[in-house]
Amino acid sequence: MDKLSVKHVRCVVYGQRGDREFAEVLSFLRGFSALYGSGLALQSEPRSSADEVDAQVARELTQGGGQLMHVNARRSVASPSLPNQITTKELCELFARITVERSAEPEQRASDAPLSTQTQEFIVFGKAALTHWMKQYLLETRYVAVPQTVESADQTSEGVPLRLFVSGDRAQVGKSTVCLGLVGSLLRSGYAASDIAYIKPATQCEKPQLVAKYCRQQGISCCDVGPILFYKGFTREFLKGSTESSAQLLARAKAKVDEVGRGKKVVVVDGVGYPAVGSICGVSNASVAKAVQAPVVLVGKKGVGDAVDSFNLNASFFESHGVKVLGGIFNRLPADGFYSLEHCRENVTAYFEQFQPDKRVYGFLPELADGGLTALHAEKSGEGDGDEHMPESEVFLTAAEDQLATKVVDAFMESIDMTHLLADAKASQTSSEEKTTNEKQTASVSGKAKAQSTGGKAKRPRPKFEIPTSTELCSL
Repeated sequence: MDKLSVKHVRCVVYGQRGDREFAEVLSFLRGFSALYGSGLALQSEPRSSADEVDAQVARELTQGGGQLMHVNARRSVASPSLPNQITTKELCELFARITVERSAEPEQRASDAPLSTQTQEFIVFGKAALTHWMKQYLLETRYVAVPQTVESADQTSEGVPLRLFVSGDRAQVGKSTVCLGLVGSLLRSGYAASDIAYIKPATQCEKPQLVAKYCRQQGISCCDVGPILFYKGFTREFLKGSTESSAQLLARAKAKVDEVGRGKKVVVVDGVGYPAVGSICGVSNASVAKAVQAPVVLVGKKGVGDAVDSFNLNASFFESHGVKVLGGIFNRLPADGFYSLEHCRENVTAYFEQFQPDKRVYGFLPELADGGLTALHAEKSGEGDGDEHMPESEVFLTAAEDQLATKVVDAFMESIDMTHLLADAKASQTSSEEKTTNEKQTASVSGKAKAQSTGGKAKRPRPKFEIPTSTELCSL
């Protein structure tokens, strides 16, 4: 019989809104999803009262029937009923319903054999049992099997995944919203969730944004708090020499992007603030993009003159660091008025066709709103200092955010030229890899020629004598 491995896990957590343990579990799952990677879809279902949680338990147990496997039993508490009588009542606590899909690896079955699949349903009660089960059953099972599959994964790998760095001409211009549109459009275009990864290697806050919540819901590998965290006072500590060096921070960012992108086809890299953020520490967006070897698409504002001028200024900053800028996506354009989407599209496109033929305008996104929640508000809500125990609305998509995310992806599919964007990113990455290979070969040939010209011996450097800058004598 084929050996089945876990391919997809869906975890729905139910609990009472405002309950501390419920909030702690959701915070735990946020970190767990980043560690676990793709194939894990998370969803929270808060209820207003303990009675509603109890009712949901009853429904889940009824629907599950004999197929639902109980990981543990619900806790009970003693409560007085009649005089001199004690009854037990099941304690209201959070619980999770988990669906695990297993299938055989392609190399473990014949090409003409049907795909062996198995689905298991689990129910887990309480914070301690849920966190323990997730760590032991899912995490350990997944990574214990890694050494057995590394070789085959390398053999089937198509090389480095396609990387795309999303930056913007200022903070809150819609970078993370564009990242959401990108990953959502990739899903709708036929990519599997396991083919995509999202990472924000440098950030100023720890609260999850709309794109991170969307990735968790869809089971996409997500790292929304990378190794470079600009916490309050970070710059001063860096200048004192109390933090890692610029080179060390960039190396960690690259290692994390490599880790998240292992086995993927596309990695979306989200920038922080405007392009020069972090430059005082040597880790600006341009430095990070160069370190992770990703071409850049710039997210621009509405307008014509200001939008183009800002694009040129920021593109120059990236190019001064040797980073390729593919073009731009202009965001949050109104439907009417002097700066309407149609007017801006006509004039901005005309500029690029005449004066920037090596760059491309990939599209113009309209301003979106849903139930009073705009894309700008959703992006702002992810800013600020992180909270140790975030409410469920800060970890998973709310109903309004889910509708907004759908609208963002709809608009992206309709307005953005994904075909050319991916093709240009691939061409840039291929060109960069070829350039790196040629430089290594040239350096190798040059080194051999130099060694031959000196008879295989390195030249002895001439002694350097410093001219005294005082009246002291210099003994030679």
